[in-house]
Amino acid sequence: MRTLAALVVLIGTDIPATAVELWPQPEGGWRFAMTVPAGPGRERYGYVDADPAPPGGWRVTVTCGLQDARTGRVLSRVVGRGTSNRGASPGFGGQWSWPGGRAASFVITQSLRDPENLRLPAEFTAPECPRRGVGDLSTGD
Repeated sequence: MRTLAALVVLIGTDIPATAVELWPQPEGGWRFAMTVPAGPGRERYGYVDADPAPPGGWRVTVTCGLQDARTGRVLSRVVGRGTSNRGASPGFGGQWSWPGGRAASFVITQSLRDPENLRLPAEFTAPECPRRGVGDLSTGD
């Protein structure tokens, strides 16, 4: 019975967040790409390209717009720059400004239960970007 009780305690114990190291880490760059349908024959796209920005975050370039869903031809494009970092929850986010100063933000959610998954849910606040969807995180290579 004591063995069963000990097993139940072990199974019910959560893994501390510090036991799992989520990628990317601040010393490396990354790229996130997401597209969602935006009407007949069109997709709204959002790309975040990140480079390390010590002491613990990234400088980001955010590119959003519309493209032809069949050919990938860009129909509209806007590029902004900003910063990104990790917060208390699993995942990371950032903020940027478009030319002219209008600000926006993004959040990319990761899971401690599936830390190696690179197909991740995300949200952007700018109307030029996909509002919400699932995209791909990569090294950007």
